[in-house]
Amino acid sequence: MDLGFVVQIATAISLLVTAVAAVVTLREYRLKVAAERRQQESAQAEIDVRLLQLFVETMRIAISRGDSHVSEKCIEQLFEREMITEQDLENPDEFLRKLRACSFDVPTGAASQAAAIAAIAVLAKRYEILRQPARAGLESMLETDGRPEAEKALAYLDRVLSD
Repeated sequence: MDLGFVVQIATAISLLVTAVAAVVTLREYRLKVAAERRQQESAQAEIDVRLLQLFVETMRIAISRGDSHVSEKCIEQLFEREMITEQDLENPDEFLRKLRACSFDVPTGAASQAAAIAAIAVLAKRYEILRQPARAGLESMLETDGRPEAEKALAYLDRVLSD
């Protein structure tokens, strides 16, 4: 057998092995990049959900809805006075309606409301995901309560987003 022929075969085999290794490495790299992208998207989705939850809490403050509380004494009285019956326990809507009589929201102060309204506009400017919810909330606040702070926040939002 000719030595030149053996060298050509060895070179071809070496090139083939290198090509296969490159293809496998590129495939692994693409899979790793895709996995990292999915992980980043998942982490971003989690961040978005937390941000929206906090945003909704800020909106509750802006419309003067503080923490909700339930009076255990009131619930005890509903049972003692038989205002909640067996039938109510079988009908969740009626049961919840009666329990709502024992819950109340602690209102927030005017300064907290004004600060929350301003914060809504600032957050909407910074985070695109909050722009539509902020606009909807501020417009609703303006329509239902005629809040001048909501009007100012909407004007601010329109001004900074148009620039």
